[in-house]
Amino acid sequence: MNKSYKTAVSGIFLALSVAISAAESLIPLPLGVKPGFSNLPVMLSMSELNTGISLSIVILKSVFVLLTRGTTAFFMSLSGGLLSFLIMLIIFKKTKSSFLLISVCGGLAHNIGQLTAACILLSHTATVYYLPVLIISGCIAGTITGITANLLIPILKPFLRRTK
Repeated sequence: MNKSYKTAVSGIFLALSVAISAAESLIPLPLGVKPGFSNLPVMLSMSELNTGISLSIVILKSVFVLLTRGTTAFFMSLSGGLLSFLIMLIIFKKTKSSFLLISVCGGLAHNIGQLTAACILLSHTATVYYLPVLIISGCIAGTITGITANLLIPILKPFLRRTK
């Protein structure tokens, strides 16, 4: 994959991640739960591009959240996104796990990162009582996103393996 093509694909992945994140924020799910589909481009970039590009997508998606939803949402997005990215990267690099396991672990890590951020922002540990809801929602959202990744990524890979 040449540099220009890689740059273009990276931009497309970032745009997809931001657009999906924006769309997910409009879905009225209970208790602030989000499906996590904006992680699909991140997982695809981990698989097909490189770690730096994937990390950039996570950070720039959080910057988009800062610009559209404010500082608190940015801190929550960045905290969850970075922890999720780290966990998904470790599992992706160290094992031959499916995107299902990577996604579930990423979803749980994202929720733990956000819970930690909430504890810091509120200067109170009472938010820990929300942990059971976050574990259940992280497993459900991670499973749905992981199944979607397992279906979509093999279809998209041939388009990304351009060598000219």
